[in-house]
Amino acid sequence: MEECKFCGGFTLVRSGMVRKKQRYKCKMCGKNQVKGDGRVRYSDATRHLALAMYLNSMGFRAIGRVLKVPFQLVYNWVRKAGKTVEEGAASLDNPSKEIAILEMDELYTYIQKKSGRYEYGLLLIGTEMKLLRIT
Repeated sequence: MEECKFCGGFTLVRSGMVRKKQRYKCKMCGKNQVKGDGRVRYSDATRHLALAMYLNSMGFRAIGRVLKVPFQLVYNWVRKAGKTVEEGAASLDNPSKEIAILEMDELYTYIQKKSGRYEYGLLLIGTEMKLLRIT
């Protein structure tokens, strides 16, 4: 008999048909599942590659075409990674330090083009990682 994919129990019973596939219900956790889930799962290597391509100024649709992944999925991966970085930077209890010199040649021209929006960037100082908010 099959194993429950939620709790790992072996008490699955038939519970009807869904989209021409047999549905099973677990007696231990009470959750329904379909044998042979057809969703596609992407590896962590694919996700990291998509993030690296995005950080190298590649668009969502172009990344999707190259990796053969829906572009909306790439967009969701980038948003989730951005939220993770922002939460990680907010959890750091380092007091902010004044920056004496900051080189902004490419960054400055990019912000000048999009002057009405807030942009984020990582500022790497030695071994410390700081989240830099630029308006």
